[in-house]
Amino acid sequence: GDGLATLKAAAIDGKLTREQFLESYEELLHKLNIESPTEPVRHAVFDLFDRDDNNVVDMMELICGISLLCSGSEDDKIHAVFDVFDENGDGFISMDEMYKFLTSVFKVVLTPNVMGVMNSMGVTVESPEDLASVTALECFKTADLNHDGKLSVAEFKNWFFAPRND
Repeated sequence: GDGLATLKAAAIDGKLTREQFLESYEELLHKLNIESPTEPVRHAVFDLFDRDDNNVVDMMELICGISLLCSGSEDDKIHAVFDVFDENGDGFISMDEMYKFLTSVFKVVLTPNVMGVMNSMGVTVESPEDLASVTALECFKTADLNHDGKLSVAEFKNWFFAPRND
């Protein structure tokens, strides 16, 4: 949770450059009283997060990297992901918070090439905002079981771990 929060706070438009990542990584290690590894090791850590080798870590890469590389139980990790969505810290994810987070993710991963492939498969996608809106609506339709317009941690877990076939 500390790792995800520290690195997310340094992100600009949902992205961390190598320099931003390394600076935040150093800050996190210092905060946790962990000795910083050598420069080549720090760069190797960045490379582990930067799965598409574009020299930028986006929010999905950050979440995946933290989930895979950091200690903590599965429950700790799902709470850390939940907290990334829950920007105002009220313990719930609103539709707006879900939309904002998904938009920042889709702005990175939804390249013109990806949009072309999706459109050729019959999935009409005009923009990252469009896909974020549709995805957030679908999430709330299936996960907001008590229809209160926000997701609790339990509802989020059910959605996050639900089997997917699409």
